[in-house]
Amino acid sequence: MRLSRPLAARIGDARVYVIDASVEGLRIAHQGGVPQAGQAVRVAFDWEGQSIEVDGDVTSNNLHKLAKSADEKSTYHAGLRITRAIGESATALRQMIADIVARALDEQKANARGIPAGAAQVFQTGEGTDFLRCELVEGIWRRTSTSRPDQPSNGFTVSEAESPEEVDMLCEAYASADAAGKKLIRTMAEMSISKTEGVPTRRYNP
Repeated sequence: MRLSRPLAARIGDARVYVIDASVEGLRIAHQGGVPQAGQAVRVAFDWEGQSIEVDGDVTSNNLHKLAKSADEKSTYHAGLRITRAIGESATALRQMIADIVARALDEQKANARGIPAGAAQVFQTGEGTDFLRCELVEGIWRRTSTSRPDQPSNGFTVSEAESPEEVDMLCEAYASADAAGKKLIRTMAEMSISKTEGVPTRRYNP
């Protein structure tokens, strides 16, 4: 997920910025403070009061913008594959991604095809083994109770504990969203029912 604003971080003594993040890797903007591809690094940063520290391998490190004068510094973008999360950082990183997804969904309300702001905030956390699979087939929603948490290619799977009203709102939001909005809803649904690390998402009360 692309961060709306670069997030200040550190690799050793070097100041860098996280610009993209996922549970598997990061993209870092820097001015020469990241080793070349193939090297191992540790990245540390904070997200809303939570410290996140991960070890990773540099997978790429390329020039992004060349300095135009002696007073400027060239900027680089580096890709990192996360190999280990320190302490509770894995849970904190998943929460960070969930927050980014939720905020991105909220921003979709400005889109002419809009997603209701509340659609980002109705997901139950991921406990239990009973799910509701909502699949849009030829313009008609097909809802099926299931024990499988996987997401359909055109629709989403959520906890069966969701109320019918909330499921109706998600279906309406999904049907009216563009491709990016649909992907965000599926991602948020998938994270909300994760059995390994349930993400305490925000809950919307109309």
